[in-house]
Amino acid sequence: MLKKLPLLLCFWFISHVVVSQITITSPVQRQVIQRDLANKAIVTIVGSYSQPVDELQVRFIPVKTGQGTALDWTVFKTNPRGGLFKGTVTLTGGWYSMEVRGLLRGAVVGNVSRIERVGVGEVFVIAGQSNAGGSGLRSTNETASSDDRVNCANFINDPGYGTSASYIKNFDSKNKSFVTTTTDAFSIIEFSQLSKDVTIGPLGIGPYYWGKVGDALAAKLNVPIVFFNVAWGGASVRVWRESAENPTVGAPSDFQFDSGNINRYMPGYPYANLKAVLGYYGINMGIRAILWMEGETQNLLNLSVEQQNATLPLSQQKPLPVTEASYLDNLKRLITRTRQDLGNDNLTWVVARTSYSGVLNCGVAGALPPKPSPVIVRAQNLAIADQSFSPIFPGPFTDNIQVDKIGDRDQCVHFTGSGLDEAANSWINSLTSPVSSNDSRNFFDLNAPIMADTIPAVNLTCISNQKLGLSLPAGYSAYQWVSSNYEIMGNTKDVTVGPGTYFAKITKPNGNIIQIPSFTVNANTPPAAPTVSANADLNYCEGTTVGLTSSDGALYEWVASNSNTIVARTKTFNIGTNGTYSVRIIDQNACLSPLSNGVTIVSKPRPVQPTISLKSSTEFCDGQSAKLSSSNVGAIGYLWSNGLTTQDVDIRTAGTFTVRTLGSNGCYSAPSSGVPTVVNPLPTSPTIRATSDTVFCEGSKTRLTLTPANANYVAFNWERNATLSGENASAIDISTTALVKGYVVDAKGCYSKPSNGIWAVRKAKPVSPVIYRVGPYLLAARSTQPVDEYTWSLSGQALATKDTLIRAITEGVYTLQSKRRYPILASASPLVCLSPETSLVTYFDTKSSSTLETAEFKFPDDKGISIYPNPTSGVFSVDSKFNLEGVVLKVYTMAGIEVYVSEKFDFNSRRVLDLSNLPTGTYLLRVDSQSYRLTKQLIITR
Repeated sequence: MLKKLPLLLCFWFISHVVVSQITITSPVQRQVIQRDLANKAIVTIVGSYSQPVDELQVRFIPVKTGQGTALDWTVFKTNPRGGLFKGTVTLTGGWYSMEVRGLLRGAVVGNVSRIERVGVGEVFVIAGQSNAGGSGLRSTNETASSDDRVNCANFINDPGYGTSASYIKNFDSKNKSFVTTTTDAFSIIEFSQLSKDVTIGPLGIGPYYWGKVGDALAAKLNVPIVFFNVAWGGASVRVWRESAENPTVGAPSDFQFDSGNINRYMPGYPYANLKAVLGYYGINMGIRAILWMEGETQNLLNLSVEQQNATLPLSQQKPLPVTEASYLDNLKRLITRTRQDLGNDNLTWVVARTSYSGVLNCGVAGALPPKPSPVIVRAQNLAIADQSFSPIFPGPFTDNIQVDKIGDRDQCVHFTGSGLDEAANSWINSLTSPVSSNDSRNFFDLNAPIMADTIPAVNLTCISNQKLGLSLPAGYSAYQWVSSNYEIMGNTKDVTVGPGTYFAKITKPNGNIIQIPSFTVNANTPPAAPTVSANADLNYCEGTTVGLTSSDGALYEWVASNSNTIVARTKTFNIGTNGTYSVRIIDQNACLSPLSNGVTIVSKPRPVQPTISLKSSTEFCDGQSAKLSSSNVGAIGYLWSNGLTTQDVDIRTAGTFTVRTLGSNGCYSAPSSGVPTVVNPLPTSPTIRATSDTVFCEGSKTRLTLTPANANYVAFNWERNATLSGENASAIDISTTALVKGYVVDAKGCYSKPSNGIWAVRKAKPVSPVIYRVGPYLLAARSTQPVDEYTWSLSGQALATKDTLIRAITEGVYTLQSKRRYPILASASPLVCLSPETSLVTYFDTKSSSTLETAEFKFPDDKGISIYPNPTSGVFSVDSKFNLEGVVLKVYTMAGIEVYVSEKFDFNSRRVLDLSNLPTGTYLLRVDSQSYRLTKQLIITR
């Protein structure tokens, strides 16, 4: 009897959803999905959710390090509806814990649901007779799997296992108790680790030796393994073939104890179980191969006839019932039927070479000894070797296992004890060993598996708080909706049900069944239709959008009425296409509302697309600009991509620039074609320095040099007082006052930013002074500008005096320069500038009453004393060309009367003689010193 695990699983879902928002219904615990030759499989994830989500993610974590390749959080479904979800991911072979979470607008919602064990690996279906399915000696003949990755479909519930009441221990020899009246109850229920106390469903009696086979394969391939077992004790290949080809008639048993041939199998069996497993589990999980082990019953039939013939005359002896041709024909027809029923000619069979058996009651006295059958093994080998019948692969040869001693095998057929280990090793070797010494590939490298079919999605429609609608895609030949208590709820693709737990089965045209994993649903009243508001005029400008906003909901679906397609899933929908739009909301129960009233938007025309004309090059140096101009057809305004609003613009940055024109209806045109601009970087500023003083006298100069920062230049230029000079030289001379800066110019003609500035300052030199002869022996320096110092020279020799007035005591050429001192910042020494040298002496000629110049100074013929002016009104200047000491001046009348005597003085400069108190007349002036005496006439007139 089959476990009613689907019902139990449904109850678990109901209780689980009370505290959880995400429920996983597929894959189930320990389910294994068949991998492909690239070690990959598409895993379908099915479940339900009870809070609004717009994205579902899954991740797979290896149960142990190295047991697979982790897949981090991956989106497998977006915008689910109705509380149910289905999606797929591609997963690498391995043994995983699986987690699913829901997100709403990027944030995790509710719980993270987890399946502790799920895998991508190998799926096998075991078929044949008892040496494939297991014997009744379960307590002594089981080899449980020690690897957590080895699994089975644990159909049979044996609560008395390990006691005398064990169902399996006391099994019915005809296996009727293992068969349900229909295979419709098959379901993706639960899987178990292949431990000692489970069975390999639907018919396998305990682990037998398959646990050891599974351990070896899991270790070798590093993927999980799952077994199904439909082997039927005593069922020959003929019975299998006949039950496949005539499913409505029970196939006669090979063990008839009367002449009426009344012992028959149930109609369709044992093949019905194989067909159901292939068409159900093979479709939903994929399958690597059928592992076939049968031949013992066929040999037993031949041995029984041989034993009878041994007592009969030759003329009465019967032919052997099983021939090489009959076995080969039955096997080929059976394989062909499985591929037809699965709908895939690539279904692989692995055929064991096995035949060793004895007659019934082989242990009684006189029974023919057990032995192998070369006829049957040859037929098996012929099937394997037939390339037109590929894919078919050689399984183990077992006729050499446990044959040394009669009785080692249970009933002369079933492996026991160490024979189970040998049988397991034989299967392991046949599946994993290289095909030949020259070809290292094995069975798993050469035989492509059948991959799992796609599970279609169930759509849910909220009707009321009592009813909901469920639907499946069209195109299948049959539908079946089943409740948690196995009540058939409907046989069409659409069904209306109440809240509860359901699963569904759909039948493909070839009869294969895809199961929709069980799911729990609640009935809810759908929300009312939302309302829509707009943020702009519905008569909008072409090229812009109108924002349509829905009233509140958990999720949103905007629909274009002309196509009935979803165009947006946000509360506010910005649309720029003419049409009528409606929205429906999804509430917190994942129910869809009716569509809102439609909102129609119609566009206004925009001006023609403008063009941009270039008024300068679009490639320019940093700091310069490109001049662009927009066309003006139909334009009352302009809007450039950089925000400027004039028809002509100066662009100073790099980029691509467009312009839109504004029309009289308030609409902007489409942007013009873009005009790219290129801004060439400036070369690095050079450094300027002076090689001489930058403050200099008029007539002198300073030299400035320019040092580039790097080699990115091809020319120089200079700036004087903010005016470029055009000088292409690394050094220039400056002779005027100016603020000087330098530039380098690169290959693109770009000027660097200016160098540091240097002030060149030209100081004016004094104007040429004038030498005035202010007395017969006195020369005076005169200048129209301030002078700090004078320099006198006589006939090329500098005089020591710096005075403005000097006594000329020697005839010759006198020259004069004026000197100006300029203080210099950061220098202790001033700048000294000299005037041009003056060599002409200016004097007043009394004879001509005019000013004259002379190049050479000569003394007057006055014997060394000069009186001037003379005559005068009484005030005379008296000068001597000699420096006299102890001089006394005396004045006499013509009568010799002394009228004036001076104090004694040193005569080294002009003296003023004031005789204003004397009457007019002629007088005598006597100059008297120890070394010099002279008398001259004075005339006073008034």
